[in-house]
Amino acid sequence: MPKPKNVTPTQQVTIATTPQVVKILVRLAEQGLHGKNVAEVAERLLSERLREFVEQKKILIEDLEEA
Repeated sequence: MPKPKNVTPTQQVTIATTPQVVKILVRLAEQGLHGKNVAEVAERLLSERLREFVEQKKILIEDLEEA
């Protein structure tokens, strides 16, 4: 069964990282806990960390709305 289409608008971002980070992302993708591929794993981990920043008041929602 195909994955339902994402209703939240998204934008593509390209990053450069170390081979060690890529190895970790690949291993996590193989385990399938945070996504099925490296891009899904990276997005999910980044989103979780940013949510933590908002909860800890390190980033204010008002600041994000202006961007």
